[in-house]
Amino acid sequence: MAQGYLSSDGNADLESIGIEYFHILVSRSFFQDFIVWNGDIVRVKMHDMVHDFARYLAENEFVIKEVESDNLNINSANHRHLTVMVVDTRMPFPTSISGVKKLRTLQTFTRRNALTCEALRSLFNQCRRLRLLDLGWSSGGVGGFDYSCKEIPKEIGKLIHLRYLSLANNRYLEGLPEALSNMYNLESLCLNGCKNLKQLPDWISKLFNLRLLNTVGCLALTRYPKDIRKLTSLRALLGLIARTDCNDAEEFSLADLGNLKYLHRVWLKVVGDSIDREEARKAELENIQELRIYLDGDIEKDDIIEALEITSDIKHLEFCGSYWF
Repeated sequence: MAQGYLSSDGNADLESIGIEYFHILVSRSFFQDFIVWNGDIVRVKMHDMVHDFARYLAENEFVIKEVESDNLNINSANHRHLTVMVVDTRMPFPTSISGVKKLRTLQTFTRRNALTCEALRSLFNQCRRLRLLDLGWSSGGVGGFDYSCKEIPKEIGKLIHLRYLSLANNRYLEGLPEALSNMYNLESLCLNGCKNLKQLPDWISKLFNLRLLNTVGCLALTRYPKDIRKLTSLRALLGLIARTDCNDAEEFSLADLGNLKYLHRVWLKVVGDSIDREEARKAELENIQELRIYLDGDIEKDDIIEALEITSDIKHLEFCGSYWF
């Protein structure tokens, strides 16, 4: 979706079309060895023959490079999709990568301490045509960021074409740079596992094309800003925190869900000691297909079901413990 490969006639979401295409490929045995979590397929392995054929067809566009020095050369300006692997724990992420001006995709696979702020700054200055940037893919589930990298360099604001950004599992990230507010094309922002992220800034409402926001595992996050309700293109909101006891002027509350008409996946943590039922009814959940709720405080399951007027129309309803928050 980030590369613009999916199209819609207006009657279906791009996300639904992508899922349909995936299941078609599954039915034709393109994939195997499925890993399922909470009913969702989260990882698959491509069949060896399919993998080899795909590599052959796309050898001029896709490249995987293992870092062996401070400088990395991908050898061809025709490559559009790059995966950088830092396997050696003694080797830092390269501060200079040549031949990347036309890259559309960059994924990193790093060990702890490999990815520094200096390397990120250099990366952002060189790869200005990126559509997809995944800095959250790391070995063993351990974040690939350096201990000192508590902030993302402001140069990230130069990636104005970016549609998908993952900063997942950066355990030392405390805040987001305001330069991100200029990324009007951004559709997916993954912050899951950033356990020291303290707040979502108010300017996040400027990302009006955002379709996915994931903050699951952001343990230091205690509130969502009110202006999240302005992100009316959202389809999935995972890790949402909403007040139940009032329509707060600064914090996101249950009533604000009513502004997000296209939401179909919500992972919700409700906070408060009571439920303002009049405000809760404004949530209007009729388009929600998947709803997972974590109850915090003294609120009971039956109370939230009644207040939100949850019906059997929701295909997947689950009340969870704190393991996904």
